[in-house]
Amino acid sequence: MQSQSATVVAPAGPPEPPPGRPAWPARRLVGWLVAAWVGPLLAYAAGLAGLLPLVLLGLTAGLLRGGRTLLDRLVLAGALLAGATCAAGLLFSAWPWGLHPVPVAGTASTVLLGIAAATGRRPGLPRPVAADALPVGAALLAAVALAWPYLRAGDLAGRLAYAMTGEDNSRHLATVEGIRAVGGYLFTDPQAAARIAPEPMVWYPQGFHLTAALLDTFLRSSTAPAGPADALDHYLGWSVGAWGLLVLAVTWAAQRLAGPWLDLPRALALTGAVTAACLGSELARFVVYGYPGESLGLAATVLLVAVTCRPVARTGTQVAVVGALCVTVGFAYLMFLPVVAALVAAWLVRDRRRLRRRPRLLAVVMSVAAVLTPLPAVAGLLRTDQVDNVATGGGVFPRYDAFLALVGLVGAGLVAGRRLPVWRRYAGALAAAGVFAAGFLLYFRALGTDPRYYYGKTLHLLLAVLLVGAGALALLLPPLGRPASGRRAGGGAGRRAGARWAVAVALVAACAGAAGLPRGTGLFAQPFGDRVTTWAAAWWSGSLARPGPAASTARALARPPAAPGTVTVVVSDRRREGYLVTLFVSTLQGTAGASGPAVYRLPLAEPARSAAVVAAVPGPIRFLAADAVAARIVEDLLAARPELRARVSVERLS
Repeated sequence: MQSQSATVVAPAGPPEPPPGRPAWPARRLVGWLVAAWVGPLLAYAAGLAGLLPLVLLGLTAGLLRGGRTLLDRLVLAGALLAGATCAAGLLFSAWPWGLHPVPVAGTASTVLLGIAAATGRRPGLPRPVAADALPVGAALLAAVALAWPYLRAGDLAGRLAYAMTGEDNSRHLATVEGIRAVGGYLFTDPQAAARIAPEPMVWYPQGFHLTAALLDTFLRSSTAPAGPADALDHYLGWSVGAWGLLVLAVTWAAQRLAGPWLDLPRALALTGAVTAACLGSELARFVVYGYPGESLGLAATVLLVAVTCRPVARTGTQVAVVGALCVTVGFAYLMFLPVVAALVAAWLVRDRRRLRRRPRLLAVVMSVAAVLTPLPAVAGLLRTDQVDNVATGGGVFPRYDAFLALVGLVGAGLVAGRRLPVWRRYAGALAAAGVFAAGFLLYFRALGTDPRYYYGKTLHLLLAVLLVGAGALALLLPPLGRPASGRRAGGGAGRRAGARWAVAVALVAACAGAAGLPRGTGLFAQPFGDRVTTWAAAWWSGSLARPGPAASTARALARPPAAPGTVTVVVSDRRREGYLVTLFVSTLQGTAGASGPAVYRLPLAEPARSAAVVAAVPGPIRFLAADAVAARIVEDLLAARPELRARVSVERLS
C-alpha cells in the first residue's frame, strides 16, 4: 500500500507497554495546581473566559495517547469532554456556583492535572497532516452554508424570519436560557425553571442545551441573562455549530473506516462526496427546523460507529471514549440508544480478549455509563408521556430511491471488503441501524397509519451510517501502488498524481450535482408546495422564511414589557400566526414557562383562540393584536364579558 498520509487511525492489536508513572515533584504539582485556578480567574476578569474551553480541549488531547494525527486526538478529546460535560452537569446543578466559568474551568483543570500526575504523562500533540484539514474544512463549509440566511438577514426581524421556520427553535432557546438562569439541568430544579422554560422541556434530554449554555457562559465571561436579540444570535450560533460538528463527525468517521485505502486525492473525493450528501439530504433540516440536540446525539452515535468498527490502539482510551459517547447520546438524543446498545454489546464481545488487559477501568467506565446513559430516558418516562409522543407528528414520506442508491453503492464496497475486519464490523453497525428503522416502520404499519415524525429520525441515523460507510467504495478502485523510480517513472508518477487529483475533483463535482447543491433538483429533492427541491435549496431561497410573524414578534419585543405576572399573548387573524408569535415573544422575554397555558393545546385561529386563552390563564393577560380584525375579536369578547376587563387588556401592534 502507498503512503498513508490521509489515514486517521492506528491499528489496534499489539500489546501495550505498561505505562510509566514517574512521580511529579511536589513543587511542580503545587505550581500547576495554582495555575489551574489562577489562569481561569484571570481569564474571567479580563473577559477572555471564552478561550478556556479551547485550552481544556488542547490539554485533554495532549494527555491522550490514542490517534495518529492531530485531528484524531482532538476528536477523541472532544468525545471525552462531551460525555464528561453531560455528566458534570449533575454536579453543576448541585454545587453553589452553577455554570460560573472559574469553578468549572478550575475543577476541570485540576482533574486533568490529577490524571497527568497519576499517569506520569506530559501534554503532547502529534503533528497535523494534510488530510486533517479536509473534515475541518467540510464542517466549516457546511456550517457557513446553512448559516448564510442568518448572516445575510441583517436585523432581528430578518433572523427571526428564518428561526421561526421551525418552532422547535423557541423551545430549545428557552431551555438553553433556562439552564443558564438555573445554573444546571432544569430537571434538578423544576420550580426555578417553571417560568423560563416550557414544562415539556424540563424533562427533555438536555445534553446539547447544557453544553451550549456552559460554552455561552464562557464566551460571555458572564452569568448574567442576555437580551432577546443577543440570546437568539448566540443560540443560533450554537445550533449551527452542532450541525457543523455532525458533518465533522461523519466525514472524520468515513476517513477513519477507509483507513489505509485513502491517499490525499481519495480522501478529498470521499470528504467532498459525504459533505455534499449532508448538505443535499434531509440532514440539512436539522438547521432549518432546529434540531440541535439531534445533531449532537447523531454526531456522538456516528463517532461510536467509527471507534467500535476500528478501535483506538490504546485500550484505556478506547474504553473511556466509548463510555463518554454513550453518556452523550443518552443526554443529547436518547432515541438512538437501542442502536448504541447494539454497537457497544458487539464491541464488548468482539474485543473481549483485548479488554481483559484493563478489567478495572472497563468495570468502572461501563458501570458509570450504565447508570448515567439511561438517566434522562428513565426520568422522562416516569414524568412525561414520551412513549405516547412516538406516534404523534406529521407523516413521513422519504425518498426511498435515494436510500436504495446509497445502500447499493455501500453494499458494493462491502462485498469487496468482506474479508477485512473493519468492514465486517461496519456491516453489523449498518444492519443495526437498518433494523432500527425497519422496526419503527413496522410499528406504524401495525397501527394502520402512515409512518410518523420519529420514523424520520431513524432514517436520519440510517443515512448518517450509510455516509460513514462510503469509504468502502475505495476498495473498488485500483490498489495504491508505490511510485516507480527513475526520471521517466517520476514523470509518469507525476502524471498519475495529476490524474488522481482531477478524478477526485470530478467526483466531488458529480456528487454535488447529484445532491442537488447547484439547483436543488438532486437525489434527495422532495415536494415543497408547488416545487420539488432539497431542504438546503428551499432554505437558501428564503421560501421557508416567515417574515410576517417575524415582524410582529419584533414589534412586540420593542414594546415595554408587561407587568410582572402578566402573560403577553399576540393574536392575529391569520391562522397559527398568533400562536407562533406568542411562542417566540415569551421565549425571548424569558417567560416561556409561565406563558405555556396560553400557548399549548389551544385553538390556532380566532375567534376561538382568544376565548380559549382567557379560560386557560387565570391571571392578568395582555393581548397584542397584530391586525384590526384580531383586535375587534378581543374587544367583542370583553364587551360580552365585562368582568374580564379587570385582568385582560388589548393593545394594537403598530
